[in-house]
Amino acid sequence: MNVTRILIKNLLFYAIIVAGLLLVVMFPRNPTVSAVGRAATINIEYQFYFHEYKDNIVQYLQNVWNDKSLGGTRFETLTVEDELKRFFPKSLKLVIPAFILSILIGVGKGIFDYRNRDKKTNVIGNGLTWLLQSIPDFFLVVCLQWLVIFAVPSLRLFSQSNWYGFIVPALLVSIYPMMYMARITSTALSNEDGQYYIQVAKSKGFPMSKVVNKHIFRNCLNTISAHMTSLMVHLLSSLMIVEYLIGYEGMAYRLFTALGFSLNVTMRSFRSMEPGVIIGIGLCFLLLVVMAQLLGALIKKSFRIP
Repeated sequence: MNVTRILIKNLLFYAIIVAGLLLVVMFPRNPTVSAVGRAATINIEYQFYFHEYKDNIVQYLQNVWNDKSLGGTRFETLTVEDELKRFFPKSLKLVIPAFILSILIGVGKGIFDYRNRDKKTNVIGNGLTWLLQSIPDFFLVVCLQWLVIFAVPSLRLFSQSNWYGFIVPALLVSIYPMMYMARITSTALSNEDGQYYIQVAKSKGFPMSKVVNKHIFRNCLNTISAHMTSLMVHLLSSLMIVEYLIGYEGMAYRLFTALGFSLNVTMRSFRSMEPGVIIGIGLCFLLLVVMAQLLGALIKKSFRIP
C-alpha cells in the first residue's frame, strides 16, 4: 500500500512539474511595436491578454496530439525529436560518467572525511570538501580553460572532434556533485556516532576501518540513497554551466539557443524562442531525475533497507 501511495505521489509531483513547465514556456511574450510621431520613434509596449495565453496552450497541445510531435524548430526540416536525438546522447556522455564518479568518489571522500575529522589530515578531508563546494563552477571552468590555452595550447582537451573530448567536461560537471555526496556521506556517518552497535563492534576488537565499512556505512545507505535525486539535480545544474562556458554541444547548449539567446559573444541579439525544444529538453532533464530516484530505490531494495 505504501509503495502504491509513493508511486501516485511521485506521478502527481512530476505531472505538476510538467504542467508548470508548459505554463511558463507558453506565457505570451510578444510585445507590440509601433512608430509614434513624425520622427517615427519606435515604441515597444507589452500587454498581457489571458485569451492569448490560453490560445497558446490549447494550440500547442492540439498540435502535439495531431502531429504526434513536440513541435518544430527554427530549422524547417527538423523537429524537436530530431534535435533531442542529436544533443541528448552528447549530454549523456557527460552525465553518466559524472554521476558514477560523484557516487563512487563522493562516498569514498565522505568516508575519508569522517575517519580523519579529528586528525591533521582533516585539511585534505573536510577542508578540501568545503573549499571545492565554495568555489563556483564557472570559476573552475574558466581557470582550467586558461591553464590549457596558455600552458599547453597543443592539448585539445575541449575539442569535441576527439574521442576523449568528453572526459574533462565530465570531470568538471562532477566536481560539485561529488563534494555534495561527500558532505552527505560524512554527515550521515557522524550521526551514527555513539550508537550501541558501534561500541559493541569496537569492544570485540574490530579495526575502525571494518567498523565503518561493515556496520556504520550500511546503516547510512538509507540516507545516502535518499539523496540520489538531489545529486542528479546538482549535476544537471553543473552541466548547464559547463556546456555553456566551453561550448559543448549538448542539451544545455541547445537549451540556451532555444531560449532565444545567441551563444556567440560577438552577437548580442535575441532570437525567437523555441517552446517545443524547451519542453523537450525539460522532459529529458526530468527523465534523468526520475532515473536517479529509481536508482536510489533500487539501492535500498538491494541492501534490504527499510
